[in-house]
Amino acid sequence: MSFATATRGGDARSRLRILKRHAQAFVRHATLRRLGNFVLAEFERLIGREHVSSRPYLLKIEPSNICNMHCPYCHDGRSAPGPGQRPYGRMTLGQFARVLDDAAPWLFKINLYGFGEPFLFPETFDMIRLAADRNIGVGVSSNMQLADPGLAQRMVSSGLETLIVSIHGATQASCARFMGGGDLDLALGNVRAVIQARNEAGTALPFVDWQYCVTGFNAGEMDAARRLALDIGVDQIRFIRPFLPKSAPPDWSWSGFPPIDENAERQGCPWLWRAAYINWDGGVLPCCRDVRKTANDFGDAFDPGISRLWNNDRFRAARRLVAKGVDADDGTARMAGVMCAACPAVRGTRGRTRP
Repeated sequence: MSFATATRGGDARSRLRILKRHAQAFVRHATLRRLGNFVLAEFERLIGREHVSSRPYLLKIEPSNICNMHCPYCHDGRSAPGPGQRPYGRMTLGQFARVLDDAAPWLFKINLYGFGEPFLFPETFDMIRLAADRNIGVGVSSNMQLADPGLAQRMVSSGLETLIVSIHGATQASCARFMGGGDLDLALGNVRAVIQARNEAGTALPFVDWQYCVTGFNAGEMDAARRLALDIGVDQIRFIRPFLPKSAPPDWSWSGFPPIDENAERQGCPWLWRAAYINWDGGVLPCCRDVRKTANDFGDAFDPGISRLWNNDRFRAARRLVAKGVDADDGTARMAGVMCAACPAVRGTRGRTRP
């Protein structure tokens, strides 16, 4: 098992381990068509091409934004949607299949999660199986707060490749405070059951990655979490910096992380050439920074589909902003309401010629 303290990707050693795992997944799911598209996408990203011939080779798809926890700073604290905000709901299996039919030829991996709990609904397992049967790796992030005796077996048999478990504390008090409730013993018991189920099935998958958001009030429990991880048999535990508003109480911040390197945020954005975020209702975004505002959507993944949207006005304007900087924008992106216009990756590209 590996230990990593991650801050926007972590140190060099932890980044190398993550890169190695991704590389193995790419090899596992490679086809000549996917490899050719991958090379073309990376070339077009490097030269800052606005109208691209490649297609996204990674997708983040949210099966539902409904969650059984109430983490204080997640999805605006689970507040009711206001005017112009995306309602709560779930993607159907048929809608997911439509996305696959459109994008599968180029996809290496799908991250099947967003701002909800994916395993609340049974169709998530069918979505994983549909993707796995088309040789696409699937990763899911779960809070594991589900009292379902058959959960672990279904995870293993579905073809799930990576399971990220979000448990933010090694005591009930810290876990409940971070997540707005929940049962630490239930979550850890579910993780143990997954490890047991995959051992009994004679497989190493899903790879189990414990993601632990470090705050001032749970930082003292990291050693205990490491011991728990070893005892349970998870493959990796990562201690990461949560994204918090400036209004968060002081004890939500931990001083052990190095300062955020603002220059690192200004190195451009690869998402616009590699990947996209698809909300449960089909709304397509270039990333997951602001998913609630429906006006941010670049189009509908169900109709006409991600491949037809990939070179629409918003995607091309966003790529131009990132590749050439704000000086190159003639106002088109801002007038079109492209969310990327307010992103640090764009503000910092002034004077640069490529991401």
